[in-house]
Amino acid sequence: MKFFDVANQPLVYVLVAIGLVLVAAMAVISARRAYRRCLDAGLSKEQLKGVISSSASFSVVPSISIVIGLISLSALIGIPWAWWRLSVVGSVMYETTAANMAAKAMGFEVFTDAPAAVFGAVLYVMTVGIIFGIVMLIVAGKPLMLGYAKQRSKGSWGLVSNSCFLLAMFAALVPSFFVEGTVYILTFFSSMLLAVLISVIAKKTGAKWLSEFTLAICLIGAMCLSVLWAGLFA
Repeated sequence: MKFFDVANQPLVYVLVAIGLVLVAAMAVISARRAYRRCLDAGLSKEQLKGVISSSASFSVVPSISIVIGLISLSALIGIPWAWWRLSVVGSVMYETTAANMAAKAMGFEVFTDAPAAVFGAVLYVMTVGIIFGIVMLIVAGKPLMLGYAKQRSKGSWGLVSNSCFLLAMFAALVPSFFVEGTVYILTFFSSMLLAVLISVIAKKTGAKWLSEFTLAICLIGAMCLSVLWAGLFA
C-alpha cells in the first residue's frame, strides 16, 4: 500500500471524526460552565450575548487562513490527518516541517511515492514532536503568563521578550527552507514582501481590518507565486 492509500482511508476519517467530537464536547462543556460562572458573577444575559456575538464574528477572519492551510496541508499528508491537526493543536508551518523531515529521514522526497509505513512515521513524528509543548504549557503556562504580564506592566521589556521568543521560533524553522532550492527561497521572500506590503497599505489607508487577512493573503499569494517560480527555476 502507498502513503495516500492509508492517509485517506475511511477508518482514518472515522477516528479523526470521533476525536473532533470529543474535543467539541469539551469546548461546549467549558463554554456552558463559563456562561454560568459569568451569571453568578453578576453579568447580565444581554452582556453575555454581546460578548458571544462579537467573539463569533472575530473568529471568522482567523478561520479563513486555517482553511487555506488545511487545503495546502491536505495535499501533503491527506485530508483527515490535516483536518485533525489544524482543528486541534497544530499549525501549517510546524506540520509541514515535521512531515517533510520524517519522510526525508526515511529516504522519500515525494509523498506519493512513499509506502504506507512512511505515513505511520509521519503521524508519530508530528504527534510526539508537539507533545512537549503541551506538557510544558500545563506545567509552566500560568507562571509564564503571569511573568509576562508583570514585565509588560514595568515597561517595554515584556514586548521585547515576546519578540525574542518569536525570533527564536523563526530561527529554528525558517533555515530549513533555504536548503531546499531557489523556488523555496523565492517563495519565502515573496510571502515576506506581501506581508510588508499589506502592513504598509493598512497603515497608509487606515484599513486596520486588512491586517486581519495578512496570513490568508500571504498564503494564497505565495502559493500562486511559487507556481511562477517553479516554472522559471525548477
